[in-house]
Amino acid sequence: MTRHKRRKEKQEKLRMRRKRRDSTTSSETQESAKNIIETILQTFPSVAAELKQLLQMVDDGQAVDISGISDRTLVKQLKKLFASLRLKSSETGIYLLPSKAHPTLELVGPVILTYLVSQEQQVVHGVAQNHEQSTPSNAQFGKTMNKPDEGKSVESSVNDDLPAPRRRLIGPEMPSSALLAAAAKLTEAEAALREAEVETDADLFIGPPPPAIVAEAESANEAERFDEITRILGVEIENLYDVLGVNWKVSSDNVKKRYWKLSLMVHPDKCSHPQAHQAFVALNKAFKDIEDPDMRKALDDQIQKKEEQEEMKAELRAMREAAQWRKLQGISMEGDEELLAEPELPPKREEWMTTLPPERKVRASLILVNNLN
Repeated sequence: MTRHKRRKEKQEKLRMRRKRRDSTTSSETQESAKNIIETILQTFPSVAAELKQLLQMVDDGQAVDISGISDRTLVKQLKKLFASLRLKSSETGIYLLPSKAHPTLELVGPVILTYLVSQEQQVVHGVAQNHEQSTPSNAQFGKTMNKPDEGKSVESSVNDDLPAPRRRLIGPEMPSSALLAAAAKLTEAEAALREAEVETDADLFIGPPPPAIVAEAESANEAERFDEITRILGVEIENLYDVLGVNWKVSSDNVKKRYWKLSLMVHPDKCSHPQAHQAFVALNKAFKDIEDPDMRKALDDQIQKKEEQEEMKAELRAMREAAQWRKLQGISMEGDEELLAEPELPPKREEWMTTLPPERKVRASLILVNNLN
């Protein structure tokens, strides 16, 4: 019984000794960590909030990696801090809070919090001090009002004590009011001119367009309207039918229907394209020229003549290909020789018309030598 009692007393003494040792070690660790925290904040005063966030991540059980920090001095101090807080570390430099360990912010959190509060107080105090320096006191203001300098008005004396207005240091200076007013008038004039052109061109509408055409134009989406504007502006202005997108043989009524639809699609009030106005003007000009009977007849004759020439060339090309095929097959027909004959080139001027005879060349050379001498 006595032996058992002695054993229990011995175990109790060992437990108390271990507890005192752990308490001493924890206290030393806490003091060491606090000293390291103070050193970090003195050297890097702007990292207080980030340091608190980092330790909070550690307390939440997250692994932190400080290998991405570029400042070597800060990395060295953080390693010392983590070692004093007895964090687990891997070979790659990742730190983790051991299980059953005290949270790091319980040990060093008050130091960081005190530093953050002092920083905020310094900022508030600095702002208040700057405000006091920039605002004249009542005594100074009263002194200025009661005893103005000779030759100065009371108002000028007060203004001398007020701080000068801050000059603009960044960005270009604002234009003068006269320049802004002139620019506004120019913008208004350009807008009025565009509206006048649109109103003048809008007179080409002959009666209200049929409801079916209006419904078809209004059903067009933005992409279709933009495509029509791009097509109109991409056509040469001389190709009037191409501007309207119709064949030259269509009737006047169909031309008018096409114009109605396109006008409703590309009108500046109906389309947000930045070049809708230009497309609308080009469309109106093309329609106006086509509506002129004389201009349309001249244009149709020109197009018809060109098409006839192209048809003749295509027909002649086909006849030559057929004659060439018959020649390869050993078949001959009347007129094949003329078709396969090389076209005659226009006659050249004879050489005697452009070349001097020998006696004239010698005489010309002598005249040139005499002139040089």
